[in-house]
This record gives sequence, C-alpha cells and structure tokens, in this order.
Amino acid sequence: MSRLFGPRWLTLLFGLTLAVMVRAETADRPDTHPCTGAPIPLSTERAVVQAAECLFKGRVVKVERAGGGDDWVYRLRILLNEGRVKTVDLHPQTGLPTDPVVLEEVYEALGR
Repeated sequence: MSRLFGPRWLTLLFGLTLAVMVRAETADRPDTHPCTGAPIPLSTERAVVQAAECLFKGRVVKVERAGGGDDWVYRLRILLNEGRVKTVDLHPQTGLPTDPVVLEEVYEALGR
C-alpha cells in the first residue's frame, strides 16, 4: 500500500494537476478571436466592432467606453438580424463578452 502512494505516484499526480490548471488558465485567454480569427490582443476599436458583428450576427450601431481607468469595456449596441437591439460589454483586448453567461452563449453558438 505504501508503494502505491510513494514519491513517484505523488509526482505524477502533481504533474497532472498542474497540467489541468495550466490548460484551464489558457482556455480563458485564446491567442486568436474565436469568430474572426484575428490575433489577440485586438488593437483597435474597429477590430472589436468586427468581432462583435461576427459573434452576434448583427450590425453595431453604437460604441462607447464604459468604466474608468484600466478597468473599462466597450459597450456596444448591436442590431441583430431579427430586428432586436442587444447591448453587450466586450473586453477591449479580446473582443469577447465580459458577462460569463453571454460568453457561454457565444461559445455554444460557435460550437465550442
């Protein structure tokens, strides 16, 4: 029994745990935008608008900055194809929704 929980077993368990943690950390920060394929960080307001139009299949009709200091977001009003208007906050560097529920909906729509 002591052999089962010896140093090699603990090393293997630690390595697997670390690998899972690193994978979870990087999954939240992709290298490219999942819809447009543009490299992240997005560097312009126009790139964020293009990302939003791709994610929500609509047209951005208004862009403003919300928040202050280093903790701000793009607040976009998007005219969806079915005629509704959706307001969404996007992270300025990733072009992804800041609301986890909306982000999950986006990933489901993209089939991820």
